[in-house]
Amino acid sequence: MKRSLLSLALLSVILLSLTGCGKKRKVQGELILGDTTELSGDWVPYFQNNAADYNIYKLIMGHGTVDMTSGGEYVFDKTVLQKHEAVLNEDGTKTYTFTINKGLTYNDEAKTKITAKDYVAEVLFWNSKVIGDMGAENDAHYYLEGWKDYAQEGVKEFSGVRLLGDYEFSLTIAAESLPYYYELPMVSSSPLNLRFWTDESVTIKDDGAGAYLSENFTKEAFEDKINKTRKAVPQMTSGPYNIESYDEASKTAILKVNKNYKGNYEGQKPSIETLIYKRVTNETSFDELKTGSVDMLLQMASGDEINAGLDLVDLGGFNFNAYERAGYGKLQFACDFGPTQFIEVRQAMAHLLDRNEFARAFTGGHGSVVNGPYGVSMWMYKDSRDELDAKLDVYSYSLEEATKLLVDGGWIYDENGGDYTSGIRHKKVDDGTFMPLIIEWASSEANPVSELLVVKLQENPDVTKVGMKINQTIMSFTEMLNYLYRDGSEDPKYGVPLYGMFNLATGFTPRYDLANTYTTDPKMVEQGYNTNFILDEQLEKLAKDMVKADASEKDLYKKGFVDFVIRWNEILPDLPLYSNIYHDFFADKLKEYNGNALWDMTQAILYAYIEE
Repeated sequence: MKRSLLSLALLSVILLSLTGCGKKRKVQGELILGDTTELSGDWVPYFQNNAADYNIYKLIMGHGTVDMTSGGEYVFDKTVLQKHEAVLNEDGTKTYTFTINKGLTYNDEAKTKITAKDYVAEVLFWNSKVIGDMGAENDAHYYLEGWKDYAQEGVKEFSGVRLLGDYEFSLTIAAESLPYYYELPMVSSSPLNLRFWTDESVTIKDDGAGAYLSENFTKEAFEDKINKTRKAVPQMTSGPYNIESYDEASKTAILKVNKNYKGNYEGQKPSIETLIYKRVTNETSFDELKTGSVDMLLQMASGDEINAGLDLVDLGGFNFNAYERAGYGKLQFACDFGPTQFIEVRQAMAHLLDRNEFARAFTGGHGSVVNGPYGVSMWMYKDSRDELDAKLDVYSYSLEEATKLLVDGGWIYDENGGDYTSGIRHKKVDDGTFMPLIIEWASSEANPVSELLVVKLQENPDVTKVGMKINQTIMSFTEMLNYLYRDGSEDPKYGVPLYGMFNLATGFTPRYDLANTYTTDPKMVEQGYNTNFILDEQLEKLAKDMVKADASEKDLYKKGFVDFVIRWNEILPDLPLYSNIYHDFFADKLKEYNGNALWDMTQAILYAYIEE
C-alpha cells in the first residue's frame, strides 16, 4: 500500500516535468522495448492491428497536419504547415485550407518529395469504398462533407476534399457534424504514397466537384496488393522511425531513425538510433529487464508486476514512470447472439463478480474499479465523479440479485422446457427452442487477468448456483481479436459468431468520441466498428450528442458524457474490471522519458535519449 501511495505522489511530479520544447542531441544508442502484447505484423489500424502494432504505426507515421502536445492538446503542426485558414461557409460547412511546407520527404533513399497530393491521397484511400468493401474501417474522415456518398455509396468525388495545387489542399467539415468538441482532429491528414499501396497507374484528380481516385482503383485490381502492403517491411512512411525488419517467430520488430524526418509540431527529432520492439511474457519480463534482454517494459499493470519493478528500482540501475490510465480492463460481451445478447445475463454476470476485490487483487492497490467506459485519468470523469457515483449502478456482489434478473428475463426452464430446479438454466427463444445459459469465453494465453477471472468468476460456486456455466477457450491474442472482430478475411471460421465474452482492455486518446464504436449502421457494423454488436439507438444517439458541442462548451460536453455513461452503465456492453496506474520500468541509461496517459511512449520517446 505504501508503494501505491508513492506512485500516486509521483504522478504530479512527472506531469510537471514534461518536456516543453524541442531539443537536438546526437543520434545514438539502442533501446529494447518489451511489451506483453505480441505484435501481429498488421501495421495499419484500419483493419485490426492491436495495441502493440499501433505503437509501431505511430512510430513510423508522421508529418500530419495536426499533432498533440504533452498535455493532450491538439495543435496544427508548424513543421508541416506553411499556413492554414478556416472559413465558416454560408451552408454551415467549415473549410480548412492548408498550404504545406516544401522540403518534406518520405523515408526512402531517393527522398521522394511529399506534396499536397499525398495528403489528399490518404483521405481518398482510407475512406474509399474499396477499403470498406475489403472489411476494413473506412471512417478516418467520417465528419467531412460528402463522406457517406464517397465511402459508402461509391460516388466518384469526395466533395469535402479538394486538391488546390502542388502544395495546397482543403478539407470541409459537414454542416451536420458541427459543432464538434474535437474539431482539429477532424481535419487531420498525413501523407500517403499512393504508388506504394497501388501502382503508378492510379492517379488523383480534381475537376472542381471534389478530389477523386482514377477509375482503375478497384477492389478486384488491388485487394491482394493492399493486403500485402499493410504487412510489408519496410513501409514507405514519413514518421520518426523506419521499420527495418520484423521476425514473425519471435514477434520482434527493429526500427531505425528516419533521417528524412523533419520533426514533430515543435521540430523535435528522435535521438535514440535503434528501437527493438519485442514480446515479453508476464513470467519472465522482469528477469529480462534485470539481465538486459530488454531495456524497457511498457504499461505494467498488475500489482505483482509493479512490485517486482519497484524492487528492481530499489536495487539501483533502473527507473520508472507512473501515470493514471486513460482506459480500463474489461470483459467485453457480444450482444447479438447467445446468452450475452440479453441484458439481464450481462447484468447478472456483473453481480457475480466482486469487482472491488478483483481490482484490488490484480492491481495490488495501484488501481480501482470504474463503472463506465472511461479511465481514472480522464478529465470529464474526474469533473463528474460525484454525479456519476450517485447515478451509476455499481453492480454490487449479489447472488440474489443475479438470480432475480435471470428469472425476470425468462431463464426459468430446464433443457426440456420444464420448470427450472437445478443445473443449467434455459430460456425459450423466438424459434421455440430452449437456449442454455452457457457462456463461451475467449481469453488470451499467459494472461494474469484471465487466470484471475478463472478463480473469481468461472470457478465461483455462485455461478453454478445461479444456473450458469462459463467455458473458457485459451488462444493467442491475435486469434482472439480475429474472433472479436469476426474477421473472415483472415479465415472464414472467424466470421461465424462463436464467443460471447472476451477479456481484454481498451484505451482512449484525448478525442473521446464513441459514436462509431456503438453505431447501428448495418454497413459500419459489418465493417467491424461496433465490436460489441450492440444495436442500441439510444446509446448511439447519446454518443453522437455528446460531441455536438463547441470546443469552448466544456460543461455541455460534460453533461453529454454523463448522460452517455448512464445509459452505457445500464445496458452494459462491457463489464469494466479496473482502471489502473500504469508503470513503465526502464534501465536508467534512458534519460528524460516522460510518457503519460495521453502522450504515450511513441511521442515521449522523441524527447528521450540514451546515455552511453
